[in-house]
Amino acid sequence: MWKSVSLAAGVFSCLVGLELLVIDSASLKPINGSGEVRVITAPDWAPWALISAGAVTLLHFGTGAGGGASRVAGAPKPSLGKYHPE
Repeated sequence: MWKSVSLAAGVFSCLVGLELLVIDSASLKPINGSGEVRVITAPDWAPWALISAGAVTLLHFGTGAGGGASRVAGAPKPSLGKYHPE
């Protein structure tokens, strides 16, 4: 389950970083229409930091690291099957 969470976080981080490369600022209006419009601008380093953090997370996901029941000390070794000698 944690591998899928790390995959989702890496993809999300890369996509937000790529989006921040394209836009300069975002304007948020209140839902009810009354009130002040908020303008959000990201620092210059934010897109590159998000893209690199997401890429590292995706590379970690791709290597197969992350543990599991077979990596716990004392867990039984998975069987390779009846016709496969060990």
